Amino acid sequence: MADIKQIPRFSLLWLLATAVAALLPHAQHLPLWMWLLVLLATGWRWLTHLGRLPYPGKVIKLVAVVLASLAVITAFERTLSLESATAFMIASAVLKVFEMRYQRDGYIVIFLSFFVLAVAFLFDQGILSALYGILCSWLLLTALVALHRNPLRADDVADGRRTASLAAKILLASIPMMLVLYLLFPRLAPLWSLNLHSSSAITGLSEEMSPGDIARLGQSDELAFRVTFNDGSLPPREQLYWRALVLDQYDGRSWKPAGLARTVKWHPAGRMLTEDDANIDYDVIQEPSGQKWLYALRGMSAQQVYTGVSIDERLVSRREVHNRTRYRVISRPQLVIDGDFLPEPWRSVNLELPAEVNPQTRTKAAVLRQQSESAEAYLQSVMESFSREPFFYTLRPPILGDNDIDDFLFNTRRGFCAHYASAFTFMARSAGIPARVVVGYQGGKWNEEEQYLTVRQYDAHAWAEAWLEGQGWVRFDPTAMVAPERILYGLEQAVADEGSFLEEQGLTARALREIGWLNRLSLEFDSLNYYWQRWVLSYDGQRQKNFLQTVIGIQDYKRGLYFLGSSFGVFFLLATLWLWWRDRPQPRSAFIRAWGALQQRAKRLGLEPVAGEAPGQYLQRLSDVVAEECREDVMKFAGQLEITLYVESEPDMAALIRALKQLRRRLR
Repeated sequence: MADIKQIPRFSLLWLLATAVAALLPHAQHLPLWMWLLVLLATGWRWLTHLGRLPYPGKVIKLVAVVLASLAVITAFERTLSLESATAFMIASAVLKVFEMRYQRDGYIVIFLSFFVLAVAFLFDQGILSALYGILCSWLLLTALVALHRNPLRADDVADGRRTASLAAKILLASIPMMLVLYLLFPRLAPLWSLNLHSSSAITGLSEEMSPGDIARLGQSDELAFRVTFNDGSLPPREQLYWRALVLDQYDGRSWKPAGLARTVKWHPAGRMLTEDDANIDYDVIQEPSGQKWLYALRGMSAQQVYTGVSIDERLVSRREVHNRTRYRVISRPQLVIDGDFLPEPWRSVNLELPAEVNPQTRTKAAVLRQQSESAEAYLQSVMESFSREPFFYTLRPPILGDNDIDDFLFNTRRGFCAHYASAFTFMARSAGIPARVVVGYQGGKWNEEEQYLTVRQYDAHAWAEAWLEGQGWVRFDPTAMVAPERILYGLEQAVADEGSFLEEQGLTARALREIGWLNRLSLEFDSLNYYWQRWVLSYDGQRQKNFLQTVIGIQDYKRGLYFLGSSFGVFFLLATLWLWWRDRPQPRSAFIRAWGALQQRAKRLGLEPVAGEAPGQYLQRLSDVVAEECREDVMKFAGQLEITLYVESEPDMAALIRALKQLRRRLR
């Protein structure tokens, strides 16, 4: 019976190797003790096969289960997260390897390994992960085929090649069906698109900004998002201010949202922009941030389901972004926001300042405001002061005192974008002008060949917005006055003299930029991964509908299901024809056909062939039943047959066939 059949040695090797291979994608989020458990389980099972250790008994298995469960609970501090659930499931799979004994257990280990491999895509869906998943699938199929091999066969190398080849053929044969299901089957959200929370830290912006926070982000080259503009051209870099957060509450040290922007106009009932050349139409693929904000240019209109525009001009999602997300936006950066009227709650919040902080800044603001004819002129004079006075843009800002803005403006005068945006906003409010800090990203790296923009964490930026009568919220970026190259060329150029760009990343980040071929290879892989995310991972229900309508011409899902069913029928028909063609009876050679004709002639003489009889023996019996004048011809042909088949190195089969046909005619 299958459930008591032992696992052959060759199959055991495949099972242990593929089980470990399915665990490798989880290396980053599994604790170290888990790999010790893997080593113990696989080592014990192999030593059991060699006869050096017994199969684990009930007591040992019970102790192993209890210890593994306690280790998972302790390692993840009794919290339920994606990592802890995965670790518990992997521990269960490893313990099954530990007790694996019969062929039935081998099936369970293989299916558990498939599941472990699938869970790895919850953490990473990059193209390298996909390629490794294909490789592991082939290894697991090979293990499954090996589980059915004949244990009495001794040629492990030759049989291993046949096993691996058969698994590869099975995998290749499944590709057409996989493509049909991927393109045509009604799209369900993939498991990694669900709101699964990971306990790992996510690099990015936070809801609170203190001096130096964004400067720390400036040392990270992790991907934030990518953008494709639908007209294929990059807008002016002065417009590439990607909004994420609006900070309008200041406590004397840090900025945070006031909590007034709860009103959201969700798609499709939100703001609708009329068609205009000033509109920018683009797609964004955003990395996980763990927050609800989405990145977009000013004057945005939400074009994606479950996205909307908040009252403080931010693009937001209904759910926190815990997975890579693709969405479409239309923006008009020149759009006037709240130009005619600023509601009283917003005016009060954006004028509020804590008492008795930064007195020097307040005095300077009062003097400049008296010298200015209007609010706009005052703000321009503040901007000009940043370029006129000796301020420096740096990724190494010094630590500030209790009155941080005073210390920055009058003592250190060295800071990152957050310092300048915070100081400008404070001076605007000190003069009675509503102002706020906006945090997001600015610029990005444009791929001229593939025509998409890559924005990384070091592109994080902070700027200010002030409300002016008739103009609404107007952007002011004091960083552009101190370091205009930051806006025009990016952070790397802005701090080139300082040498602080990615200094905390070490030689790894610099090597990619200084070694030409390595930099090109990195860019090519980045492009490949981008298109993988854009065209494969982002293929959702709406994009499938567009594909069916525009490419195949199917207008509804009912016809789509008919087309899917027909595709299945065609696939199975082709598979049946291929199997028939592969296993069809092979045509007999000319010699075999002539030999069969001779045997049919001999049957008329009463001579029946005997199974396993040699040709010489058959011809000897034939010579006994034919007429006396034919016996010499039969024996002569027998001698010719022996020489042709067993003596000659290059037998003349044509001559032998002619002789055989001549003998058959002679027997008539």
